[in-house]
Amino acid sequence: MPLRRLQIPAVILVIATLAALYGWAVVLLTPSHPGAIGYNLNALGTDWMVFYGGARRLIDGHLATLFDGARFTAYLNTTFAPWLTQPMPYRPWVYPPSYLFIVAPFGTLPFTTAYIAFQIATAALLAAALWFGADRPRARPLVVAAALLGPAAAINVGMGQNAFLTAALLVGGLRLVTTRPALGGALLGLLTMKPQFWLLVPVALAAARQWRALLWSVIAAAGLALASATVFGLDAWRHWIELARGSYGDRHGQWVELGRLWGDSLYACLVSAGASQGLANALQVLGTLLGAGLVYRAFRLPLPTDQKIAILLAATVFAAPHSSLADTVLLATAAGLWAGAAAAQGDASLAKWTLALALWLAEIFNPPLVTPFGALTPLLILGFIAMSLAGAPRASVISPAAPTPSPQLARTRR
Repeated sequence: MPLRRLQIPAVILVIATLAALYGWAVVLLTPSHPGAIGYNLNALGTDWMVFYGGARRLIDGHLATLFDGARFTAYLNTTFAPWLTQPMPYRPWVYPPSYLFIVAPFGTLPFTTAYIAFQIATAALLAAALWFGADRPRARPLVVAAALLGPAAAINVGMGQNAFLTAALLVGGLRLVTTRPALGGALLGLLTMKPQFWLLVPVALAAARQWRALLWSVIAAAGLALASATVFGLDAWRHWIELARGSYGDRHGQWVELGRLWGDSLYACLVSAGASQGLANALQVLGTLLGAGLVYRAFRLPLPTDQKIAILLAATVFAAPHSSLADTVLLATAAGLWAGAAAAQGDASLAKWTLALALWLAEIFNPPLVTPFGALTPLLILGFIAMSLAGAPRASVISPAAPTPSPQLARTRR
């Protein structure tokens, strides 16, 4: 069914279109006038410089320097000096060694080619994940457009981040677990390359009683770690664990100041609102537990698959101890899945559409250190999840259905 027959409130469509144009204008102006009309990205692809730099360090035989934050930052500033508008203050490698499997092939290409190819490839994966297995096929163009054309998608491309890939693995994996649990679970296991976004996957699979998919997710995660340890050496994992522990654990560390606090996690929102880092970390733990509880509840209910996926995407950002501005792609995708269902059903509630639109626009009013309204993002996420759960049947998704009487037994009863 053509997209024009989906019922979308006109005011929502106009605001969304203007916001998308603004988001892409910020990106397009970055090479010549960074920060002129919005968030200052410094240069296009600054996060991709980290990924590409890691791949080149591996290919050139200098893997050990990858886990020295100061030396790696100096390497990036020297290598990409002609591309940057100003030196990067501190940009360590914070991904587990398993992520090198993803970026290493791109390291064989020139930087710009690799940058463009990675964004196109991961965007195509997300589009495919959203297209195939959709609950409402006629809403697929709307959902794909919401995920790939909005301001969150623009900032992901501008930064050269991997949020398209993260969303694709979550959506594609969860859509496959009921029909191809081994493949679906394995795709979800690949998320351990960005471990903070895998935290709620076991909760969702356990709640849905998808034990085979959960087993394959663990097997894939363990296999990926073992393969990376074999190829890159145990020292790579030891160095990464030390770096990650210092990055997250040292509240006075450079990465906390220049990385984690510039994200849009519950922790970053609380600190920007005036909470101490100790209190923010404690509340982040509680937030992670709350996110797990909400996901467990959603996956125990007989909700449509895409509705569960939308809840998991939103809760994943809420529960993660760190998420970047580009990771609002997950929130935009969640809002898009909701909008697709609402438009197909003819839901014209402006209050609901406004809440979903606000989630879709999260990139514009984040990070909270720049825009104070960003500190409300966790509340916005919780409101979206509550809206998605409202009116859901109370019966458990695994409650055994009453057996249908055979015709012979029915006649006997009569």
